[in-house]
Amino acid sequence: MIGISRKTLGAIAIAASVLTGGLGAVATTSVATASVATAAPSTAPLRANTPGVGELRAKVSILLNAGGSRSARAAELETGEAGLPAFDRAATLIAIAPAGWRWDVVGPVTSDGDLVYAQLLTATDGYEPWYFDLSWRQVGGTWKLTQESVCTIGNFVGTGC
Repeated sequence: MIGISRKTLGAIAIAASVLTGGLGAVATTSVATASVATAAPSTAPLRANTPGVGELRAKVSILLNAGGSRSARAAELETGEAGLPAFDRAATLIAIAPAGWRWDVVGPVTSDGDLVYAQLLTATDGYEPWYFDLSWRQVGGTWKLTQESVCTIGNFVGTGC
């Protein structure tokens, strides 16, 4: 499957970068030859660290909290308030779901530039779990659920995109 291959490659890339960073050489200089360095102004875009499963789980929890602030919930979405109807409907369905129904964000979390990927697991006792591929895009230094993922959730709960 294409999604699995991309995720597997992402996990390998993350592992390689961690190992390379951990094994890289450290340059040292003597005090007598040290000079003051001047830093050029940074023009690179603000980059947030790749979020872990716990952070992504918290983001989805905010979205599914129908009693939460609409502005806080909208701030978690790439499309802002336009994506909230899918999560309003999902929260309504969760409220009437059987007691054995549950959800979770599961890894591995993989990254590809300004995107990260994980899966949303939904399960009900006595049935096979369902997995949904979700992605977050980095926007202004914050990870926001993508429009594509909002459509995935919206199509599942019957609101569409």
